[in-house]
Amino acid sequence: MSYTPFSKTYENWAPVVGRIFIASVFLAGAWFKIPGTAGFSMEAGFTAAAGVPLAGIAVFLAFLLEVISGAALIIGWKTRPVAFILVLYIILLTLIFHLHFGTPQDIGMFIEHLALIGGLLYISVLGAPFAAVTKDMPL
Repeated sequence: MSYTPFSKTYENWAPVVGRIFIASVFLAGAWFKIPGTAGFSMEAGFTAAAGVPLAGIAVFLAFLLEVISGAALIIGWKTRPVAFILVLYIILLTLIFHLHFGTPQDIGMFIEHLALIGGLLYISVLGAPFAAVTKDMPL
């Protein structure tokens, strides 16, 4: 009898599902940055208020990064470099937007970013193998 987390099926599919969940964070973020929408204007306003110069261009570039990287994570294309770039992106976002611990929401966003960085660091090391863990690897 095999304990479920150590079954071959679990080892094959858990990394795929994990990447899809992490990618969904970026794709959902991109949804609010679609150029020409009210969400884009709102995001550009928040970005400008945080002191980022050329906020509209920055939000557009963030939109492109989130769409391309989210899709890359889902399909497993260039996952290691994409995850590393996203780690740098999340660190930048954290430094710009989430170092003000005035409300529980600010603290929550900071912790969420730490969790994303942790997951992306794993992906940047393991890439997108179909079976991320083998019986030969120590736990």
